[in-house]
Amino acid sequence: MRDYPLLIEVLSHLANRIKNYFICKSRLDIANQIDNLRIKELCNCGEPDCGSFYFTQYVENEDEYECFGFEEIGTIEVIESKIGFVEIFPSNFGFEIRSILWKNNISY
Repeated sequence: MRDYPLLIEVLSHLANRIKNYFICKSRLDIANQIDNLRIKELCNCGEPDCGSFYFTQYVENEDEYECFGFEEIGTIEVIESKIGFVEIFPSNFGFEIRSILWKNNISY
């Protein structure tokens, strides 16, 4: 089984921003997940400036789905009370995130 990298190790600055975002929203149940989230794969949309990625705990379930707008840079999808997907809109920041993930052998 593949050992997927931790978000906090690969993108520590983004991980802390996400954690603080959910703390400010009084969603400690979600904020407390950040240190243990493992990045599974990049979004496969084909947009070179897209920095979106999936976590290993991602599941498809629209019945228990919440979407949070995140600092005007993207969205965070929470499914069954677990963070499953972070969408980073195509941008210079998205390109930067995608490049870091590629360098850490994370692809789609």
